[in-house]
Amino acid sequence: MGGDAQPSRRPGVFSYPEAKRGQGVRKLNARRTLVLVSQGLGLDGGGTAVVGRLLVRGLSELCAARGRPFTVLHLGSRADCPCTGDIVHFRGSQLRLGWEVAARQARREVSGIVFDHLGPARLQALLPGSFRSRFAVYLHGIEAWQARSWQRLRALRLANVLLANSHYTAGRTQRELELERHVEIVSPVLEERPAEGTADGALLGALGERFLLMVGRMAASERYKGHDELLEAMAELRGEATPVKLVVVGGGDDIARLRTKAVSLGVSDAVTFTGFVSEATKQALFERAAAFVMPSRDEGFGLVYLEAMRAGCPCVALANTAAAELITDNETGLLVPDLGRAVLGKALRTLLDEPEWAKRLGEGGRLRWRQRHQYPAFRDALEERLTGFLDA
Repeated sequence: MGGDAQPSRRPGVFSYPEAKRGQGVRKLNARRTLVLVSQGLGLDGGGTAVVGRLLVRGLSELCAARGRPFTVLHLGSRADCPCTGDIVHFRGSQLRLGWEVAARQARREVSGIVFDHLGPARLQALLPGSFRSRFAVYLHGIEAWQARSWQRLRALRLANVLLANSHYTAGRTQRELELERHVEIVSPVLEERPAEGTADGALLGALGERFLLMVGRMAASERYKGHDELLEAMAELRGEATPVKLVVVGGGDDIARLRTKAVSLGVSDAVTFTGFVSEATKQALFERAAAFVMPSRDEGFGLVYLEAMRAGCPCVALANTAAAELITDNETGLLVPDLGRAVLGKALRTLLDEPEWAKRLGEGGRLRWRQRHQYPAFRDALEERLTGFLDA
């Protein structure tokens, strides 16, 4: 571990306040360090990595304001980490990361630990109580409510604070695991940075405007996102001769099956699978789309809904899910009661047939994003929920 103990000072996309480096080692050691243990911070890490980066920024700022030392133990490598500050990288070695987390606790160097994912927090279940520091765990969704291993369950029960991205994630975790624990809500937000990469002009020109847009990984293990149901709704619209195009963004091992399904439904000529695209291209697609559609059954939060709202794109999602905490039916988008092809098709047809109304919904979503889903709200919620960790 000692060889990796030097903090990263690599210039990157973000630069957050650090814990008063000029104090000197002796003075820093006089106050124990708040530690963030991160499963991954890379720009290609999806929503969990976004939360990790938000936690790096928020905890760094809050600790700096208090003159407290703060460090990050990052499972990934320096090359895939856009954050700067006091960061130790473990290049994918869970064993070495776990050893370092345990050693720091045994040496009483830690005032508290925040785990940005339940996976690395399993270590806490193995440590004797006399070694274990106070710790908090951030819950994203399915990894929490489907936690079945004894280590994960014990970590959930031992944690001093449980944080979740939504009331949906918190409630479902409590119900499905019969977890009699209070869970605090710290909802993520979009990062304040320019979109990475350049827009693909050829792709955008070929697609035109006023298409339906779906953005999400297509994995055989994640068929809950609603790709199948959306293709079936496209068949419903095609049967009614409604002019419509669907653009599906993302990668994964389930793309071939979905392409075959589009052919079997007779809609392949109206569906474009783009694969992975740059952030700049994705942002341009949101701005040109008639509606963003992701009728996911098991999303814990869905940052992609916020991306659509920021672009003024109305959202279509499934009612009684985490999306309902972001989307207000008939104000910022549409919430469908079920995933039947006729029900979903009707909602999409309405947005396509009434573009002015769809535009008003999109503007309502943009206003909601501006008013409720900005970084200061995330930082303030984090400070309130973790006051005991920050002021120890």
